[in-house]
Amino acid sequence: MGEGSAHGAIVRPAGSRAPGGPWPGYTEAVSGHAKLAEAHECRQCCTFCDRVVHPSGCIESECPYLYLYDDELSGRRYMGCLGNVFRVEIDVEMFESAERTRQGFGAVAMTGQPTPRCRTSVERAYEGTGEAFACVNPVFFEPPETRPDPAEGLDLRDRL
Repeated sequence: MGEGSAHGAIVRPAGSRAPGGPWPGYTEAVSGHAKLAEAHECRQCCTFCDRVVHPSGCIESECPYLYLYDDELSGRRYMGCLGNVFRVEIDVEMFESAERTRQGFGAVAMTGQPTPRCRTSVERAYEGTGEAFACVNPVFFEPPETRPDPAEGLDLRDRL
């Protein structure tokens, strides 16, 4: 089968290289985000587990990577993570409203490597019984590898 299209997919002969790309059949390398996402989710059984981060922990630990900004068009205030531990921007008013409830705001998907101050956990998408739902990757429930907290190196109080 030569280079052509089958159901929208480009089919190349085995061993051929795509124009401008060193990998056969690919035009460029897979992004690091795909590897990082794989590190934060487990799909080895029917439970489907994800590592999550709790934004309330960012506020409690006074994380220097937590930012706020005011949207001039809507007049709303949003918060997010400069370290990309999570990529969503959260409406502060909705967050505060949820935090006043018994269940709190909850968690958001982890998208980056956390620092030691990040409060993380693992959430299961599906609960079930039987062999299909039995965990085959218990290592996933161990705390994720953290990166050093760069903010600690910026604290000059002990060095002045």
